Amino acid sequence: MTEQPKYTAGFRDRLFDKDPFPLAIWYPAELPETPVRHMGVASSAARNAPFAGDGAFPIVMFSHGSEGHRFNQFWLAEYLARRGYIVAAPQHEGDNYLDATDARQLTIIERRPREMRLALDLLLDHAEITSHIDPDRIYALGHSAGGATVLKLAGWDFDAKAWQSYCALNADSDKVICQYAPTDDHIDRLHATNGGPVVSEYDPRISAVIAITPAFGVAATDDGLAEMSVPMLFVEAETDEILHDHVNAAHFRNLLRGRAKFVKVKGAGHYSFLPKCTPYIAENFGYLCRDFGRDRDDIHRTVEQVIHGFLERVKSGEIQGR
Repeated sequence: MTEQPKYTAGFRDRLFDKDPFPLAIWYPAELPETPVRHMGVASSAARNAPFAGDGAFPIVMFSHGSEGHRFNQFWLAEYLARRGYIVAAPQHEGDNYLDATDARQLTIIERRPREMRLALDLLLDHAEITSHIDPDRIYALGHSAGGATVLKLAGWDFDAKAWQSYCALNADSDKVICQYAPTDDHIDRLHATNGGPVVSEYDPRISAVIAITPAFGVAATDDGLAEMSVPMLFVEAETDEILHDHVNAAHFRNLLRGRAKFVKVKGAGHYSFLPKCTPYIAENFGYLCRDFGRDRDDIHRTVEQVIHGFLERVKSGEIQGR
């Protein structure tokens, strides 16, 4: 029997009069959905509809991948909104499809979590929206560089020295991660400002995190992950053609030693978590369209169920941090 979600997916874009960055939200609504397009991809949502009246609702703060945009996982945001979650997605400054000036650099490692915290601050201070947010159920979800972003919000002390050391040996074989590896000047600045080579951006309001194919695992150490205590879900691609598994998802798994749940999605590649490709995207950005033996819609259905199931178990208290 096909599941009938309780709500429709409300949708609002550029929520604030003076955005510090573009921000979109999806949320439980009751008005009918109508056709919408996100970056050329067709979907449906109840644009600018009122919130459903039986909140408050858990909120999921979403961080997109490097050079992406706030609509990268709209399909997942709509799915969660129809099942009683608010999803809020800022578009990261200097690391988006229009402006990739700082993509994959230390600047972004520091800036992205701060933008996530600011987005949450603005939502909690928004006269119309704050009453619909359950302040005891604030979660964070991200893909690729966004996965690293939300892990930092959960308490990961990102070790830039470990990143530098890895790339001193692996620059030729891992150009994605090592193209902008920290220099000695970067490390010295972190020592001056933070007392060590770490970037710490913990937000105690975040009570669970989901990292989809997280990047920058080379900067993860035992000490850097030691204080992470919230429930964590890692969603892995069976074939990640962009990030080397042994220093990213597998590295996190080895260091966390049973403190997080890991799910590997069959037939998925690194970009399988993006929307299904339009003909324009397929022609001009074909690498974004590569999957590995499984239809992307089918991959998305698996991811939706895995993530929703995890969030429901966290919400009920069945899954707790240490």
